[in-house]
Amino acid sequence: MLLLNYKPVLRQPTGIGVYAEGVLPALQQLPHLLVPGGGEAGGQARLRRLAWSQGRLPQLARRAGASLIFTPAPEGYLGPQRIPQLVMVHDLRPISHPELSLQGLYFRLWVPPLLRACRQVLTNSHFTAAQIQRCTGLAAERISVIPLGYDSQAFRPQPQPHQTSAAAEAGAAARPYLLHVGQAYPHKNLPRLIQVFSQLAPRYPELRLVLAGKPHPSESPRLRRLVAELGLGRRVEFRPYVPFAELPDLYRGALALVYPSLWEGFGLPVLEAMACGTPVITSLGSGTEEAAGAGALLVDPTDTAALAEAMQALVEQSGLRQQLRQRGLLQASGFCWQRTAATTRAVVEGLL
Repeated sequence: MLLLNYKPVLRQPTGIGVYAEGVLPALQQLPHLLVPGGGEAGGQARLRRLAWSQGRLPQLARRAGASLIFTPAPEGYLGPQRIPQLVMVHDLRPISHPELSLQGLYFRLWVPPLLRACRQVLTNSHFTAAQIQRCTGLAAERISVIPLGYDSQAFRPQPQPHQTSAAAEAGAAARPYLLHVGQAYPHKNLPRLIQVFSQLAPRYPELRLVLAGKPHPSESPRLRRLVAELGLGRRVEFRPYVPFAELPDLYRGALALVYPSLWEGFGLPVLEAMACGTPVITSLGSGTEEAAGAGALLVDPTDTAALAEAMQALVEQSGLRQQLRQRGLLQASGFCWQRTAATTRAVVEGLL
């Protein structure tokens, strides 16, 4: 019996939730008990899950007769591991780029001993696997690297018969636009992206920058102040959380996805954008490089000149955009949720 601990999957899912739903159909083919999620984000909710995981999770697993607990995020219980655990680590950014937050404290104090206690750890890139080994000392054979996938029925280059509200609001009246998708965490490097855009904006008066994703309590106000200080006004559009159904058209309407993150375990928006035929600029040196392969322009995310050069080239050169479109589609074709789910199920079955 497999206990699927989906408590960390939030009501408005981001990367963890997309992954969790992607592998769920394959895991539900096994004898299982599903503990659903659907909670809210935030520090207090995390503390409540932490208390539940430490007390109720192993108790529930024992009562269900489970022989393995799978959690699609680095959450679980410490102490004697009478029921083995398997967790998925998407990245260790709160350790590498710490913030003064409950999430950062949790990752520094709870996650390393949890990973050492688990029977096996899953992750989505060799980059993150190396970070896990560095933080925990785990042997390589206890870490399974399984790349993420994407929904090929949703994320594809063909336009839909109608345009969703996200694309209409962000793109139809304001094209062309450059796009970033993701919550506004400090490591997303958005101040640098905005500053580079401000250099290009006078040269391309119709160009917009669309920043789509959940606001960050401290970073988002800083970004809005920066936009005002640079005199960008409506040239930069802050979009709130975009529902899954509206994402494909938002990608397809963009001139390019610009994703210059300082640190990513994988970078799912990179894969989704490439699958939509959207040119991508992203970062060297972390999981985005593995996800993008030869399908994107790769730049040093701290080098504003290199980022500006790449953005200008994509705005001006239709031939380069077409070349990246083809390269991105080819790169994305090597990923799918079916393969991710099947490989995850094989690991689970080996531990049951």
